[in-house]
Amino acid sequence: MEDLRDYFNISLQELELSLLEVLRKSLGIALESCLKTIDNAILLRRDSKRFKVKEFVETTIETILGQQITINRRYYFDTKTGKYVFLLDKVLGLPEETQVSPALAECLLHQAALTPSYRAAADSIEQIMGKRVVSHETVRQVVKSAGKAMEEALKIEIQEANGKHRVRLVFIETDALHVPLQNDKKRSVPEYIATIHEGWKPRTPGSKDYALKKVVQIRARNASQLWEKVRDFIYSYYDVDENTMIIINGDRASWIRKGTEYLPNALYQVDRYHVKRDLRRIFADSKVLPKVEEALDSDDVTGATFLAELAQAKLKLTDPDKAEDCQRLLNDLSQIADATVDYRKRLEARGISVDGLRGLGAGESQMSCFARRVKGKRSWSREGLGAMMELLCWRNTGRLQKVTDNVIKFMRKIDFSLGSLKEIAEKAVRKVVRKNVYVPRAAGTPIAHVGRTSSGGMSNLMHRLNEGGMLSSC
Repeated sequence: MEDLRDYFNISLQELELSLLEVLRKSLGIALESCLKTIDNAILLRRDSKRFKVKEFVETTIETILGQQITINRRYYFDTKTGKYVFLLDKVLGLPEETQVSPALAECLLHQAALTPSYRAAADSIEQIMGKRVVSHETVRQVVKSAGKAMEEALKIEIQEANGKHRVRLVFIETDALHVPLQNDKKRSVPEYIATIHEGWKPRTPGSKDYALKKVVQIRARNASQLWEKVRDFIYSYYDVDENTMIIINGDRASWIRKGTEYLPNALYQVDRYHVKRDLRRIFADSKVLPKVEEALDSDDVTGATFLAELAQAKLKLTDPDKAEDCQRLLNDLSQIADATVDYRKRLEARGISVDGLRGLGAGESQMSCFARRVKGKRSWSREGLGAMMELLCWRNTGRLQKVTDNVIKFMRKIDFSLGSLKEIAEKAVRKVVRKNVYVPRAAGTPIAHVGRTSSGGMSNLMHRLNEGGMLSSC
């Protein structure tokens, strides 16, 4: 056994990593071949009277393959606009002056949202790729650019919505987060978040675990701006009439209550998680807590029963500080007593079916996702914080996946005169892999002759396999 190990002198891990490095290099060459083929196809299919070739311009891009590729593409003069343009970049959706491919940028965005810092995101990519691909500054710049693009995308989405989507109920769960700033007169700044959804659906068929349905997140730097954005989205996306119910859920902050001023048909509910938490804190050592909680869950949709029981319970408190806290709670809830009642009971009282509806509180878990990434020992510039918050909004709601979906649609629909993009890619890959990796049945192994460095350490192994006659007998 030891003789065999000494002879082959390679582990499965080394074999995997070596093959992966060879394939990355091969696929990098294949990608360059694809891009050259597409650029040639664009030359044939363009409006030759409008787009005049000026010169070739070279650029180098980091890709998700873990390999840099160099594109030497045509630079055109657009006689209609009087501007110069890279048609290849426009066709493939490659942003101007970028050094990171869109696929790698998407991967960086996901890592930036998941990891505690930009440096950790770059380290994570390094672990995946097996080498340093981007710096933490590159990750930061990608997030900043993406944040601005996502903010603009939401504006366009609102402008282009046709307002024909009809639903019975729309839910808006809101909260705010105070985030530390760096090099700023203010020590922190609030970020206001609204999670908009249409209710719940089983996460998988037959599952007892539920996910939000048609969820969108909107953020802003002040409450008025947030409610304006939410209002514009609601009225542009949905066909809202007198039968559409909008439920606003949040804590007792006055800015949350103002949502009903922007959305007159909205029903405001005090987040019951916060109310129950306050009750348990105030009455933690009191025997009256069960009775107070029972009153909170009563069928009295006015909320009067709960407030009356809360007032009675206050009289039994012996701790003056807790009695004061209870009075503040009473004062705060006295003007919005009905908002303490579960929205489902209030809907039932209006004759509206509540089948399939669940308790609210998604905003709390969503805010935890934001807090984990932007709070702690970190501090932010205003621009950097805004970009990260936009990224988290899109990632939390699964909207980053649209980038991947668009790539797939492009691969399926575009058909150049020289063959479909998919066929071009497949031919290029086959050609490169045959040249560098493929082992003919009885013709030796080309990879054995490309050197230890170029082959990622595979050539030495292949030489030994050939010497033993193992490859020729395959």
